[in-house]
Amino acid sequence: MIPVPAESGHWTARFLKSILFISVALALFGIYLAFNIPVAVFPATNFPRIVIGVDNGVMPIDQMQVTVTRPIEEVVNSVPGLDRILSITSRGSAEVDLFFNWKVDMFQTLQYVNAAVARVQTTLPATAIWNTNRLTFAAFPIMGYSMTSDRVPQTTLWQLATYSVKPQLNRLAGVSTVIVQGGQEPEFQIQPDPGKLVQSQITVPNILDAIAKSNLIDSPGLLEQNHQLILGLVSGQVHNPAEMGEIVVKTTPSGSPIEVRDIASVSPSVKPVYTVVTANGKPAVLLNVYRQPDSNTVAVADEVHKKIAQLEHSLPPGVSIQAFYDQSQLVSDSIQSVLDAIVIGSVLAA
Repeated sequence: MIPVPAESGHWTARFLKSILFISVALALFGIYLAFNIPVAVFPATNFPRIVIGVDNGVMPIDQMQVTVTRPIEEVVNSVPGLDRILSITSRGSAEVDLFFNWKVDMFQTLQYVNAAVARVQTTLPATAIWNTNRLTFAAFPIMGYSMTSDRVPQTTLWQLATYSVKPQLNRLAGVSTVIVQGGQEPEFQIQPDPGKLVQSQITVPNILDAIAKSNLIDSPGLLEQNHQLILGLVSGQVHNPAEMGEIVVKTTPSGSPIEVRDIASVSPSVKPVYTVVTANGKPAVLLNVYRQPDSNTVAVADEVHKKIAQLEHSLPPGVSIQAFYDQSQLVSDSIQSVLDAIVIGSVLAA
C-alpha cells in the first residue's frame, strides 16, 4: 500500500495567484471609484419624502386650512405608495409633508405629486404660489457668500446679487440653484388720496389693474416687408416714479384721462423687510449655493471659487464678497485624513 503524501504549505500558497488577482482587481476598482463617485459630506440618498410648500401672503390660518391645505391633502391621497401625510398651516403659508415607502421611485413619484397638485390648482386661491421638493441631502447649501459695502446702498447690492452674480453661478456645472437672502428689494410705492378716489369714482383695484395691464412688453404681431418677417414689440414698462404716474387709470365721459399721479403719489421705496441679514457686523446680501444631488461637492466648490474670483473685478468699488461657509473644506479635510491614515497604516504594517 503506497502512502499518499499530505499537501504541504499554507492554503494561501496554493491559491496565491487567485489572491493576487482579487487584490489587484479590488485595488483598481477602488482607484476608479475614488475618481468617479460623487464626493460630499453625506451619501446620496433618496429619502421617501416630498414637501409641498404654499405661500399665500397673509391669509388667516382658518381660511388657509380650508382653501389650501385640505384640498391638497385630499388630492395627493391618490399618489401610489403614500404612507402618511403631515401638514403644518400658519398665516399665509402651508407645508404638506408626504411620506412614502422605500420601494417607490422618487423621481416618478415627484411627477405624480406635481400632476395631482396641478389638478387642484384651479380651486386654490389665485394668489397662492406652490412648489414641491424631494427631501435629499442636496436640499442644503454647500457654500455661502456675503456681499457687504460701506458705500453702495443695500438696494444696489440686492440688484448686483440677483441680476449679476446669481445668473453667472447658476450656469456652472453641478450647481442646482442659488438663493439670495437679505438686502433691500427696490419697488415703487403708490399712496392713493382717499378724497380724490371718491371724487373720481376709482378704487384701489382699478389702479392695480391699470398698472398690471400697462407695465408690460407685448407683441402686436408680425410685419412682412421686403421679404423679411419683423416681430413688432410694444413696451409699456415703467422705469421711474414719473413714468408710473403717467399710467392712465380711467377716462372721464368727456374723454379726459385720469392718470395715477392725479389720484395718488408715487415714490421710490423698498419691499418690506422682516429678516435682518448681517455679515461681519454689517448689513449684507447672502448668496447660498446648492448642488445637484449627483454632483461632486469639491469640484462644484472649485468652480464657484474661480467664478467669484472673476466676478470680483467687475463689481463696483467698495463692494466686498467673501465666503462665510464652504462645505468642500470639510470634505477635503476628511479625504486628507483618510490619506494620512492609509500612509501611516501602511508604514506601520510594513
